[in-house]
Amino acid sequence: MAKSKEFELVPRRVPVRQRSSLYKQIVTEFLAIGEPSVQIAGTDRRPATLVQGLRKAVQSEGTDGVRVVQRGQDVYLLRT
Repeated sequence: MAKSKEFELVPRRVPVRQRSSLYKQIVTEFLAIGEPSVQIAGTDRRPATLVQGLRKAVQSEGTDGVRVVQRGQDVYLLRT
């Protein structure tokens, strides 16, 4: 007696990847509001993770004139 399979293979195309970046949204909104500096609050990210993600977003977008700064547990964006 043959054992039945415990899975099923379904032919289907892989969907196109949709990227959404919290860090990119933060930088874009910062540029839109026109403030010289802002503190980023209300995320569930650790400060080191937030700094790393924001720096990568600034670099990959080629955003000149924006700096990411961490002071203690606080993370800031500022215009240079």
